Amino acid sequence: MNKYSRLLIHTLLLIGLFGVVAAAQQSDPSTLTLDRIFNSREFIPERFGPARWHGEGGYTTLEPSAGAGSSTNDARDIIRYDATSGKRSVLIASTQLIPKGESKPLPIDDYIWSADGNRLLIYTNSKKVWRLNTRGDYWVLDRKSGKLSKFGGEAKPSTLMFAQFFS
Repeated sequence: MNKYSRLLIHTLLLIGLFGVVAAAQQSDPSTLTLDRIFNSREFIPERFGPARWHGEGGYTTLEPSAGAGSSTNDARDIIRYDATSGKRSVLIASTQLIPKGESKPLPIDDYIWSADGNRLLIYTNSKKVWRLNTRGDYWVLDRKSGKLSKFGGEAKPSTLMFAQFFS
């Protein structure tokens, strides 16, 4: 047997061995694989934020909703924390963010409070423009009336940019 034949046999044996190892790794759920790390949601950390200052000595952030209508991963409540005491309270429940005729709450990409804290501008359904998600839909929640209104009238989905409240 010449040198090239032996090299070919060894190469084929190694390829077969790698195939057996790969098959064994796929069948064992305790094995850490690149596919598990990069192609599954298993190792994604919990999200924090966006966080916004709200009122005197407090801030708000988004947290997964535990209430009714929270059957999707996107259902998040806006929670207020008192900065000095750490007291937590649900300021806006995800159920308040369900548009008329819909069954799921708006998935929030970002949000901004009005200066008086009575209105909430919600940025959702964002799409990339160049490198950043800057195009999307905006909704306004009036906390006093509880009314949720889409900003921009009949604009096509994910076409509005940079909406904000002015003082």
